[in-house]
Amino acid sequence: MFDLLADSINSLALHQLADFHFIRPWWLLAIIPMYLFMRFVIKSEESLSQWKAHMSDTMIYHLAIKEQQKRRFTPKKLFMLFAVIITLVMAGPTWQQQPTPFFTDESVLIIGLDVSATMNKSDVQPSRLLRAKQKINQILEKRGDAKTALIAFSGSAHVAMPITQDKEMIRHFLDVLDSSMMPTTDKVPQSVIPQAKALLTQVKAPSSILLLTDQTNQIAITGFGNLLADTPHQLVVWAIGENPDSGLENSTGLSSSELSSLTQLAQAGNGNMVPFTHNSDDVETVLRSLNNTLQNVDDNSLPWFDAGYLLLFLLIPLQALWFRKGWTMQW
Repeated sequence: MFDLLADSINSLALHQLADFHFIRPWWLLAIIPMYLFMRFVIKSEESLSQWKAHMSDTMIYHLAIKEQQKRRFTPKKLFMLFAVIITLVMAGPTWQQQPTPFFTDESVLIIGLDVSATMNKSDVQPSRLLRAKQKINQILEKRGDAKTALIAFSGSAHVAMPITQDKEMIRHFLDVLDSSMMPTTDKVPQSVIPQAKALLTQVKAPSSILLLTDQTNQIAITGFGNLLADTPHQLVVWAIGENPDSGLENSTGLSSSELSSLTQLAQAGNGNMVPFTHNSDDVETVLRSLNNTLQNVDDNSLPWFDAGYLLLFLLIPLQALWFRKGWTMQW
């Protein structure tokens, strides 16, 4: 157990050592003129140096006061140490990054909701569409003010809400969506692609498309694959309908072939397929899938922790020496 703990500590130390650097490295150059200045001051004020032109070093050594020769800590020497520490503080040593309250999450969730005729089936009560809306509301609540857009589709796709951080406004438009509002009740999932493509041009970070539907086709699989190929974005497919493995008798839910097609659609979009559950397990799975995209955000956007400020505590005892009686007389 102790060997495992020691290995973990060593691994962490090596990782931090690999990331060690200075935030403002040019400040380290200040040590050079400071060192030359102190050398000049010490040499010019040395009381015995003026006799070296007239006496040998041996004679000067025996005539000098031994206590003065053995003095190790003087204001000059400690001032040099003080200057070195201050320079390191200004250089900003660091080995780890830190989150910041001012960091803005620029990722976007584009929700594509299927409102075609098949979403009115009641294999999940009261209907697939109403349960899909409930699931979306749970996602909105847990994501807070994160950027979100809403697309409704059946035979055609329409942006119900462009990218916004107002989840209440999204809920308002979500509540009124149904198949009667659409020009046709057919199912054309590939109609979402142009709308999603236009929205993705506005994002600045890896984002996700969340498609809530019960069926797809090969055209949509190929289209989403082409849209998201070589991009940091992903497609998460939420299969809305009773799972064929649920064990319910006479179930009119999703077939195995429909789930297989939805899985292929998600894989083509660099994401995964999430089956519907009656509890919140599917909501948590979707949230974890969306968070995988957030982890792809460039680490350079996170600030480095400036550990130089910790060195200021070393200056407190050094500074306190200047309050000792007679200390400044020892220059």
